[in-house]
Parts: sequence; structure tokens; C-alpha cells
Amino acid sequence: MDSNKVAALTERQQYWAKNIQACDSASQTSVDYAREHGLNVKSLYSARKTLAEKDKLSQPQSPRFQKAEVSSSHPYRDSQWRIQLPNGVAIEFAGQVDAKTLSMVLSTTAALS
Repeated sequence: MDSNKVAALTERQQYWAKNIQACDSASQTSVDYAREHGLNVKSLYSARKTLAEKDKLSQPQSPRFQKAEVSSSHPYRDSQWRIQLPNGVAIEFAGQVDAKTLSMVLSTTAALS
């Protein structure tokens, strides 16, 4: 996180900014990080939203989602799927999946984050 951005924050905002940065660096879900550090996860989410609106948070370095393709040689597969979001939300489903269905599931998942 940019030190100039942190310096312009109140003491409370600096506290949350440091926790958010530590959570992101730890590659943990917000829920797990909050639990481990005795923080209220709703307060963590609220602080993240407030600081993001004020452009006081660093942007993620890597994309959150990557393009997925279903092999054309196997248009349908019986399998189990699990999509884990950085905020701790997990989507699980099983059964036949074609490219259109997978695209819809991933688009819907992206809208949740």
C-alpha cells in the first residue's frame, strides 16, 4: 500500500488499511483472517468498501478470474465443481456442464464478489 495513501487516513482507517493489506498478503479469505485476528468480518468488509471508495487501497496485482474453456472434444462432463471466492464464498455444483452453462456460472460468481 502506498505510504502517501496511508498518511492521509484517520488512525482508525489506518488500522483497517493495515489489516486489509495483511489479509490480502496472507492469501486468506476475509472470514478466516478476521477469525484468526479476532476481528468482526462485517467491519472488515465495511472498511474495505469505504477505503476502496476513497481510492485508498492498492489494486490487486493478479486477475481474480481466469478464462476457462470446456474442451470441444468433450462437450459434456459429469463432474463436481467448486469455485472459491477471495471473500470466503464458495459455490459448488455437480453434473453435466457445457461451455454455455460454465460461462453463466462464472459470470454469476463474478457478480457476487
